[in-house]
This record gives sequence, structure tokens and C-alpha cells, in this order.
Amino acid sequence: MPLRIAMVLDAWDDSRAGAVVSTRRFAGLLRERGHSVTIVAAGRPEPDKVGLKEIYIPLANDVMRRMRVPFAWPDGRILRDVLSRQDLIHVHFPFYLGIRAISLARKAGVPVVSTFHVQAEHLLHNVGIRNQAAVACVYRLFLRTVYNRSDQVICPSAFAEQELRRYGLTAPATVVSNGIPPLYRPMPREECPAFGDRFVVLSVGRLAPEKCHDVLVEAVRRSRHQERIQLVLIGDGPQRERLEELGKALANPPVFRYLTPEELVPWYNAADLYVHAAEVEVECMTVLEAMACGAPCLIARSPKSATRQFALSDAFLYQSGSADELVQRLDHWIEHPRELREAREAYRIASDRYRIDRSLEKLEAVYARAVSPAGAPAAPAASARATPAGR
Repeated sequence: MPLRIAMVLDAWDDSRAGAVVSTRRFAGLLRERGHSVTIVAAGRPEPDKVGLKEIYIPLANDVMRRMRVPFAWPDGRILRDVLSRQDLIHVHFPFYLGIRAISLARKAGVPVVSTFHVQAEHLLHNVGIRNQAAVACVYRLFLRTVYNRSDQVICPSAFAEQELRRYGLTAPATVVSNGIPPLYRPMPREECPAFGDRFVVLSVGRLAPEKCHDVLVEAVRRSRHQERIQLVLIGDGPQRERLEELGKALANPPVFRYLTPEELVPWYNAADLYVHAAEVEVECMTVLEAMACGAPCLIARSPKSATRQFALSDAFLYQSGSADELVQRLDHWIEHPRELREAREAYRIASDRYRIDRSLEKLEAVYARAVSPAGAPAAPAASARATPAGR
């Protein structure tokens, strides 16, 4: 049954945050399946998008602008008008916009689905707070205002669901991977960026504290093969200048790029090894994309990250934050090129279980449960709402 869905999230225009990229992909696929999808987010209005005023927190203004993640002001008049035309809303960020949208949806009888994209650690680590009591406090706030007020909660990984349950999630939850679009696939190396005979180490993601790129730079500096290594860092964020300064100590300074998701494909294919050093992740789309392109993935083992689930063996894991262990693994794979080449196909095959068409089917099933919990037709309150011409 085609549904009218409002995707509610703060950032949208020009943002390449994982949650935004994932929402763009699913919105497009849902429309192809006949659903009507309206984006409700900060920024300029567009076809199928309701634009809201951008707001920034004074002390975090520079970081938010650098990471292209503004908050959206939840104008009640606009939100009520949008909700009057929807069968359900899907909230992607647990911030003021999402909280307000859920409150209005509850009053209007509109079912609510929410996705756990943002860990408390993402927010706190970016402002230098690593206190566990503060982490627990933020999670309790998320649960009280968003997740436990939702009819259905989507978690990108089993780890993500376990984290929410540990902090008190009581709402129904379903694991739905962000998935991998067909765009990400192996391609001939001659069509990829070339660095001669250098060993290309790639990492993609926000240049932010919790991504731990500084540990990767330090490991390359300590490597006995440093002169052979070309480090490539794709992304932007508040750590860019610091990483550029650290990179000056390397024999081959890092290459920095800021690319669209579509532009990433040849860079994944150019990598001899993809390294994901982040200590906080609910899944990690970039590792999935790298795997689908056949890039072997060396991943930080962290108690706050789901990404370790993708490692094919312990040889592709190292202790988060440990440059000592990372350089051991890095040197090992540089010195075992045959085994590394064999791992390319193994990673590509492993990525098949995360194809986005499978995730789309799971997402539609979650929506169906939210709209019709008992398997009955959509509730009269939803189906009776007026639908404007052309919707």
C-alpha cells in the first residue's frame, strides 16, 4: 500500500552526514516504489522538501557549520500542515525538531517511526566530554523524548539495538542496515586515482575527534614502510587543520578530498587497504561501501562501535586508539600482498548480505507495522486526512 511519509531530520542541504546520505537513498527508493516522501529539514524549500529555519548553538556554531549539520527550528504551523497530509512520520535525529514533530504527531494520531543514527558519544566527544554519567544522561533524554515515544524504532545494527535496550528502550525495534546501493562495485584500477607504486591507505568520514584519524596518521608515521604509504583522507570537519599539520611529518603527506558519495567509488577501488579508526559507530556506511568495492577493511575494535562486525578475521581488527597495534596490522598487510589481494574478493562477497534492496523491504515492513499494528487497513485517522492535488 503506498504511504505518505514525512522524513524529519535537521540537516539536508549540502550535508554529507551518514544519516542524511542514507535518508536520501531510501527516500528515492521509496518514491520508486510508489510512496510519497516529503523531507522536513533545515534550509531552502525544494520540490518534496519543506524548508525550515536553520539554527546553531553559539558555542558549537563553527563546528556545526564546518560539519554542515545545522539544527532546524520546528515551526509548529508548518509542522501541523505537513502532518495533516501524512500516513506516518519518520524521525531521524533526536533533537528539538524531532521531539516537537513527535509531540504534534501524537496529538494528530499520526504513527511515528524513528531511527537511531546518533550516539550520545557522537555529541559529547565532539565537545571533549567523555564522562559515562553524561553519556547515560543523554541516552535517557533521547529515550524519554524520542525513542520510547515511537511506534517503531529502527536500529542500523544489532549492536545499536543492544545499546538502546541497555539504556532503557521499551518500544518495538527492528535492525535495518543502511544498506549498499548498486553504485558501489569493483571497477578497473586503471580508471581509479593513481599513486604509482605506493601502498594506498584510505579512510572516509567526518574529520572529527571520535573518528580517530590522528591515530591512523601516527600509525603511518611509525610504519617501517612509511615511504611506500600514501594516506588518503576523504571528508571534512573540525580536525582538518590539525590532521594536515600532523601529516607534514609523513614521507608522503596525506591527500585530503571532500567528495560526493558518487565520487567515492573510484577512490574505494584505488585503496589497497581501507582503515576505519572510529571509536563510535552505529553501523558505518563507508566500510560497507568500501567492502562492496572490494577494499579489504582494517577496523578499530571499540566497545562503542558496531563496525567490528564487518572484519573477516582478527587480522583485520586492532584495539581502538592503539597506534602500536594499528601499525603492526598495517605492516603485516603491506608485507603479505597475496593474502591481501585474496581478501578483496572475500570482502566483496561478504558485502552482498547488506544490499540496500534487502534493507528497503525491511523498512517497508516496519512502516506497515507502524501504520497498521494488527495487520488491518490503515487507521481511519490517517486515511481520512485530506490529500492535496498531485499528492
